[in-house]
Amino acid sequence: MVERMNWKLVILGVVLILIVWIGYVVYAAVTAHPTVHASWGYVDEKTTEIWVEAKLSKPLLVPAEIENLSLSFMGIPVARVARFDYGATRTDVNMAIVIDNGNLVRSLVAYLDNGQTGDVELKLKGSLLKVIPINADIKQVISEDILAYLNFTADSKELAGGLVKSPALVETTFDWAGEQDGKAVLIAHMKFYNPNSYRIPIGNVSFDMYANDVKIGYGKTVETVVLPPKGYATLDVETFIEEDALPEVWATHVKNGEVSKVRADIYLDITVLGREYSIKLASYEETVQTDIMGGINDMLESLLSG
Repeated sequence: MVERMNWKLVILGVVLILIVWIGYVVYAAVTAHPTVHASWGYVDEKTTEIWVEAKLSKPLLVPAEIENLSLSFMGIPVARVARFDYGATRTDVNMAIVIDNGNLVRSLVAYLDNGQTGDVELKLKGSLLKVIPINADIKQVISEDILAYLNFTADSKELAGGLVKSPALVETTFDWAGEQDGKAVLIAHMKFYNPNSYRIPIGNVSFDMYANDVKIGYGKTVETVVLPPKGYATLDVETFIEEDALPEVWATHVKNGEVSKVRADIYLDITVLGREYSIKLASYEETVQTDIMGGINDMLESLLSG
């Protein structure tokens, strides 16, 4: 009888301890006031690391493990957790996320090839208390017209001592045209304006594109066009993007504090009053600055405050 009573007391004691522990975990999670900060880690042409650091005001006392955490875009794995540093009695959590730069480029090409729509999938596999499994599979459909951000323009130039003016490039829009020999192919629809009072045939239009002094692509005329006097015409230029050059550009962009220099040298062959002109219409340069890490930290802050 005494032994049975002792077993009951032991079981009751264990239950009470679990109740107190669970109560503490809930209390600690609510009052821990976590702060989370993400930053760029090591980056090269192959991979980009994102370091995430979280601090708690008190330990959670919850043993937890992450076996796998991965992010896929267009069915292509682009990121994974390489390190998860956490202890049940500690107040800091550190995690390293590794992005595969090559796969990121390939997933972007697949996204364009799919009409600029696709799936982002997050998979999580882990455990609590080493026995309770945690599994999550979250999918999100995205559709963003990223080609709409590309637009080249150039002013008219005076030729032959001001007697002739070159056409002005007033707008450039791009359409996706697939892949060819490891290059992404776009069609640039370049709209020109003729400031002269006579028609101007445009023979060849070409351009070279650079990002952070790395040549990333070039364009060449698909067909010729004649600009009417004081009128407009659109010329299609086949554009080739060197996919293998983009990981280096991305790495430099991150190392420069998310700042890149983008340049397009535009060349034009025209015939005016029986004379042929080959001119460099413009060297269009722009500074592209992003705040990807700022957006990540804003998202983390919103999750915590929500």
